[in-house]
Amino acid sequence: MLGHMTARVPLDVDLEDRLLYGLTPTRLAYLVVALVSGFALWSSPWAPTPIRAGAALLTIGIGAVASWGRWMGRSADLWLVDFILFSARSHQVTWNTSSLRWPQRKTAKQPPSAQPAETIVTAA
Repeated sequence: MLGHMTARVPLDVDLEDRLLYGLTPTRLAYLVVALVSGFALWSSPWAPTPIRAGAALLTIGIGAVASWGRWMGRSADLWLVDFILFSARSHQVTWNTSSLRWPQRKTAKQPPSAQPAETIVTAA
């Protein structure tokens, strides 16, 4: 009779590693990029202080939502990707050119008897 051997298999081998504050490397990158972008918006003199502060806080807030945000068990970045794919696949963009007026080309008038040149290519 053979001996019976038991083994434990870890159940979380397919999960991403958590680096800092429960964030995976991708989500940590979202936060770092948002923080650096917010700091760049704040420190550059492109607008008055209240506008720069609002833009910086909005950028950092978007990064925080992208990093930690979850709704119905799915992360915010996956919701964004799904929304973009749904919008791209369910809407068709067509150009309405009927209202455009193209300029008329001026062509040289040919005499009515002139025939266009014709080239015939045959193989032997």
